[in-house]
Amino acid sequence: MKDLQEAAISKLSQRGVNIGDITDGTRTFLVGKYHDEIDDVILSQAVSRVLHKDEVADIILTALYLDEQAETMPDNQPLKARLQRDANGHNVDEILAIAITQQFSAAATVHYGLLDDLKPGLIGEINDKTESINVYLDDILAALIASSAMLYLELLGGNSY
Repeated sequence: MKDLQEAAISKLSQRGVNIGDITDGTRTFLVGKYHDEIDDVILSQAVSRVLHKDEVADIILTALYLDEQAETMPDNQPLKARLQRDANGHNVDEILAIAITQQFSAAATVHYGLLDDLKPGLIGEINDKTESINVYLDDILAALIASSAMLYLELLGGNSY
């Protein structure tokens, strides 16, 4: 299944998100939320474990495929206008993101919601792009950051906050 995981990482990179972005976003979130000094080795392990889970790779590839298909969808399709503006009520993007976080912890799901609401850093930059459709990508990135953060805390020996 390594091919599946590498395909997901490659597709993320093609859409403008690399492993370093996920790592940096996770570090920023952890420092801002928990005021920790971050162990970069454990942080890299957490991000890698999240990205190298088959179920996560499946969701990444599915979500990014949907973004790509939305871009090529004919303009006369009613769904395209909703996707272009990331319409409230669409919610499929959030459902896929939550499917990632639920594999790690309820706290990851809660933190995803916070990141999705605040849209810090690259999450917001992706959300605000107008030259491409990224309805799913910003949510996937937020889910990956939240999941990596909670897995990082688990690898440190548990979340004691």
